Amino acid sequence: MSADVTTARLAAPLLHLASRVLDALPPGEATDAVAAVRAFTDDASPARYLAATRALRVAERRHKLALLGRAVGDRRTAQGLETLTRSADFGPALMSALRALPSDARNGRRLSIISDLLTAHRLIEARAAGALRELRQSLGPVPLPRVDRRRKRRGDDPR
Repeated sequence: MSADVTTARLAAPLLHLASRVLDALPPGEATDAVAAVRAFTDDASPARYLAATRALRVAERRHKLALLGRAVGDRRTAQGLETLTRSADFGPALMSALRALPSDARNGRRLSIISDLLTAHRLIEARAAGALRELRQSLGPVPLPRVDRRRKRRGDDPR
């Protein structure tokens, strides 16, 4: 088989892959893939075909993962804000500042951690209040300690 026939057989699938991938990618994310495709078009060989194919698939994978990460980040941020809005007594200024945060996975995780901490705090507070109520019921009325008011008024130092 001649080199021209091999080049033609490799060029068609590479052209199809390149057109599909490069149409979906923003120009800044496609520089390595474009360079690999140009290297193939300048001097076609099976090795350069493989390199261009790998570069296109890596660029496509990175782009899809970034889109997926943004979607997950948006969802996490929305869930975190919803939980904070429902459960926290934050002022409107703080809530508007939280809504102004970029919707990415890291901020979404931060907001869900804050809402989880607030939920844990409420649970601990409820359990402590219940335990205190049970303790007061079991002990009955507890006399208050007597305070010597004369010393307090005069300002005498008990030392």
